[in-house]
Amino acid sequence: MKRFYTAFLAVGLIILTGSSTPTRAQSAKPFKVIYLSDISNHGEKALIRTRATKSRVAAIQTEINGDRALVSQLRAMNIQIRNIIGADRAMNGSVIYYVR
Repeated sequence: MKRFYTAFLAVGLIILTGSSTPTRAQSAKPFKVIYLSDISNHGEKALIRTRATKSRVAAIQTEINGDRALVSQLRAMNIQIRNIIGADRAMNGSVIYYVR
């Protein structure tokens, strides 16, 4: 009976994720880019700048540079990685990158 539940859960996870093995083309996560200059709410803009410490920005940029597909997508949008100063996770699981 225990084996049945384990197999059932494994099949359910495969169905939910759509595949048991990710492909290289899907390595980049869905994302959105927001430029600080486009944010009209001064409080939100101040919060993003406050959270943009050197160590946090460096960690975000290092994580981005570790995903070649994401770097390619950002470069195609003419976004330089060094200008990304923040990142948040949206409710749908995508990432929001803040660019100065």
